[in-house]
Parts: sequence; C-alpha cells; structure tokens
Amino acid sequence: MTAIRPTIHAGHKTIIAAIAPDGTPLAVGHYHPAHGTSEIGGIGTLPTARRQGLAAALTTALVNHARDHGVSTVFLAYAEDAVARIYTRLGFRPADSTLLIANQPARS
Repeated sequence: MTAIRPTIHAGHKTIIAAIAPDGTPLAVGHYHPAHGTSEIGGIGTLPTARRQGLAAALTTALVNHARDHGVSTVFLAYAEDAVARIYTRLGFRPADSTLLIANQPARS
C-alpha cells in the first residue's frame, strides 16, 4: 500500500475494499479517473469469501464513488463470460470497442 499511496493521494487511483471484522481484506477493486472517464478494474475476492456478493457490491461502490467524483463514463474489461454476467446484472452492457486512456500520470 505504501508504494501506491502517492498515486491515491494525487487522485489518480481509488481503491475500495471489503474488510472482515478481523481486518482481513476479503475483496478489493479500483478505478483510475481521467477526463471524466474511468475503467473499473482489479476486482478480486478471496476464494473463501466468494459467492457472497462482494464483487458486485464493490463494483457498485466503485461506480457510485466515481460518479460522485465527476466520472461520467465508467467501463469494465473482462476475460470470462461469468464475469460478464455479473456486470450485466449490475446494468453494464457490452460495447463494440475498448477505450485506451493515454497521457495519464504513471500508476502503480
């Protein structure tokens, strides 16, 4: 976390996590805003915490946070159909092209 702290403080990355009562991170995700657009990524859940809706809750929280902070276009990339089904249930729809955000500060 120390290595990415400057990136977070500069507003180039937002991380949201679901934390167990004992402090264990159960699921995490992030987004990188740039000119009103952002990709949500890095959604991951510990195997022992899966099938509890944490990935969906984190994705929703990330979208809401991004929109509350000026992001008007939010997109996701996925490699598995099972992940696409989760995103579809959350209101996302497939697009024919992928946006690559360039000229952004270095991220870690």
